[in-house]
Amino acid sequence: MDTEPATASRTTIDYQPTLPAPTPDADSVDASIARTRRVQHLSAVVRARLDAADRHTDDPEALAKVVIEALYREHPHIRLEDALELARIVERPPEDVSTKRAIEHVVDDACSYLESWGRFGPVNANSPGEHKRAQV
Repeated sequence: MDTEPATASRTTIDYQPTLPAPTPDADSVDASIARTRRVQHLSAVVRARLDAADRHTDDPEALAKVVIEALYREHPHIRLEDALELARIVERPPEDVSTKRAIEHVVDDACSYLESWGRFGPVNANSPGEHKRAQV
């Protein structure tokens, strides 16, 4: 009589070891922290600059444009052509969030574009101003 369990003779071919998660390097962690702090700081600056009428608008598109205008007026590295381009391409905030979250949403999206254009670091040739100068 066979006393071995029936499962003992089976082999498991589908076993794949779990690969270790990549460890982020110090530079990427620092960059992430700096980005989060930048968004929080600029969001607070924008909220302080907006008047009550702008803060309580029901129109997400109007709020986004007011936020971009406030960023342009407050941040020395944002050029006029940047602000005009951001007003056109920035993602509108969801309608079902608080004004604070809506402002953070717009600032976060704007910061993503500004970083890619090199406004917070090394200059990148993909910025709106650089692109226009290259076409001339």
